[in-house]
Amino acid sequence: MNRNHLAFVFDDLTEFYAMRELIDALLKEKISLDIIVPNDSGYNGLANHTFEKIKSFGYKPISSVPKDKTYKVLISPYPTLKAIRNLKFIYHLRMPYSTITAKPNPTYIPDVKIDYDGIFCFNKYEPTFLSAYGADCYAVPYWKYCNFKKEKSTDKKPTLLILPTFGKDTSCVEYLTQPMMDKIKKHFKVVIKAHHAIHFGQDGEDAMKKLEALADEFYTSDTPIVELLKKADIVLSDNSGSIFEAIYSGTPIAAFSKNLNSRHLEGIDTLQYKLMKDGILPHTDNPDKILDMLLKIDPYFKKQQKAMDELFIKVKSNPTKPSVDIIKDYLSRDHTKDYKKVLHDLLLKEWFKHKEGAEEAVMLRKVIEEKDAVLSSRPYRMLGKALSPYKKLKSRKKGKK
Repeated sequence: MNRNHLAFVFDDLTEFYAMRELIDALLKEKISLDIIVPNDSGYNGLANHTFEKIKSFGYKPISSVPKDKTYKVLISPYPTLKAIRNLKFIYHLRMPYSTITAKPNPTYIPDVKIDYDGIFCFNKYEPTFLSAYGADCYAVPYWKYCNFKKEKSTDKKPTLLILPTFGKDTSCVEYLTQPMMDKIKKHFKVVIKAHHAIHFGQDGEDAMKKLEALADEFYTSDTPIVELLKKADIVLSDNSGSIFEAIYSGTPIAAFSKNLNSRHLEGIDTLQYKLMKDGILPHTDNPDKILDMLLKIDPYFKKQQKAMDELFIKVKSNPTKPSVDIIKDYLSRDHTKDYKKVLHDLLLKEWFKHKEGAEEAVMLRKVIEEKDAVLSSRPYRMLGKALSPYKKLKSRKKGKK
């Protein structure tokens, strides 16, 4: 069985767009790889749409897990997709799809991070603490912006790009009204890009229709954020990772949210909240003050440019090379002599053995056996995902020689 295989797993286009330049660089080096878009993942219709779109770009994605391969390296944004539980692989690397997470909760919890042998970060901020989970953390340039150049608009008014996320606890969607937008449009051309979770079912069709009606130009996740940031003079978001995309691209950013720290984890504040407290990110929780905040953003922009230098690695002439070299190193490793890998697998085994013996796990098994409706409740779904890597470890060991 050939183990020198590399695989990427995606369930939406945002993830693919973040990895596209890296995939092209790996293919240029003649490194064979599979792009897996599980047909049972994501929101309603999301997986099929993502599969067909990637296919239309000339790639050859597959929708089901190959049974005849043990991947040497699996790269994924999250470890909890069902397809990952069915894959055979040795090294698991996490490749994020945004510059910095806007959601410490749940993105930084052990169940989302402990499974990874290596974690790529497009910033200098996260590696300092994510290594707590036993993974090697790599601060690498974000190749998505390697050829990024701002474009001068021919419009009479500056362009305001609104990038809402999803969920009532985070999103500005429900607070945007027609009278408010009419006032904003006197000063700005309004472009809105919907979050993929909105138009594939998280918030429903009503939110999509509302955003489209409010915008001068409206885009779905089919359009990469980079293309819109090129033309944007200012960005408005809520608790979205697009805050950091805007900073990375050199575009002034302001935030509206009822609670900018709603995604904090224990004592870890969201970075957007920290930037607000440090006077770098202008913020309001009053919808009536959004326009005034946008018109007074200039003093913040210089601070955001300084933050960009402090948070991110500057893009060099070949920004994919550091990541390609790291992946090639993993592909060439003898994992049986990689003692850190041996100990990391031992850590995983003990971690998930503890989970498996917990009272909640017993309840989960009972629920599964009885096919009870309570299985659909979030705590049980999360526990099932937490247990899956332990089961995967067993199948992974069977694949070893």
